[in-house]
Amino acid sequence: MPVMRTAKGIPPCRAQAPGKGFRRGHHGVRLWLFGMSILFSSACVPLGEEGSSMARGDEAFARGDLDRALAEYKLAEIQGGKDPSLYARVAHVCLRLRRVDDALAYYRKAVGQDSTWADQAASDFARLARESWARGDRFNMAAAVEAALEFRPGMGFPELALALARHYTGTGEFGRALPYFQDALVLIPESRTPDLLFEMGVAYEEVGDCEGASLFYEEYREKAPPARKGEVDWRLGNCAFRTARMRLEAGDETEALRHLEILLRLGEPRNLLPMAYFQKGEILGRRGECQEALEAFRQVGRVDPAGASPLAERAAERMDQIRFGRRGTSLLDRLRGREENISCFPSDPGPRRGGAAPEL
Repeated sequence: MPVMRTAKGIPPCRAQAPGKGFRRGHHGVRLWLFGMSILFSSACVPLGEEGSSMARGDEAFARGDLDRALAEYKLAEIQGGKDPSLYARVAHVCLRLRRVDDALAYYRKAVGQDSTWADQAASDFARLARESWARGDRFNMAAAVEAALEFRPGMGFPELALALARHYTGTGEFGRALPYFQDALVLIPESRTPDLLFEMGVAYEEVGDCEGASLFYEEYREKAPPARKGEVDWRLGNCAFRTARMRLEAGDETEALRHLEILLRLGEPRNLLPMAYFQKGEILGRRGECQEALEAFRQVGRVDPAGASPLAERAAERMDQIRFGRRGTSLLDRLRGREENISCFPSDPGPRRGGAAPEL
């Protein structure tokens, strides 16, 4: 039996492997057990090298000397210590020193050997996340939240939702920001400020969901200060244009026209106005709304900063086709049973000065 070292006034106790007492117990009282093991570990540990290093580490931790505690625990590992409670000690001290990556690596070792350490790991990282948030340290806050969720998926952080969303927005990770923005709106009703609406619009736009972005931009536009109207108009118009293009590709001309009208109503971005008017004319012309199509094509040249651009020439050609082209269904088409052509454009307009109709 190994020689035991006892503290004065504490009777000798049965020998045990280093850290075994620290491992057992319900996870709800594990922090308390951790503290008690630190206070009394010197009363009953083997005098072997590994046990001595752990004991010195526990004593240093109790004194608040975290660097010394970490050094002793690392020494115990070098000396052959592989108990999950040793790995948990290292991880806990690393978290106190705000070394999130090191703590994560050691808690993974502990949980890999004994899955009951997962709850303790999640609680430790959750505590660090909230402490980091209170200090304004968003980077460590986000890293700690990610680590906590690794050990306890689905763990909630409602009070951190908005801070997490803005952290991920700042790092360009808009897909990760969106769920936290959504949580903030649901869980913190007072967070629905104009600034938040704009931020959510930007996040949706950046992940390619322009229809979702437009909903927030429209709401923001009603509350935005005059100085920011230009920026939101530009973003809203750009999103309307992109959505119109997707709707046209899907064959939904009605929705495409509705989004083009949003862009034209806002007048921004200006460089997209000529194409928006041209596509409006195309849709109206195919519907047989010839006067409205003529007016849309006429606007192309007026808003085109280049004046005589290929797009303006194409619009002028379309206007000629509407005015002078031969509409209706040809005899051959009628014999083939085709429906009457209501389009304002001739079925075979011939050579085009501007080439094929431009695409959005």
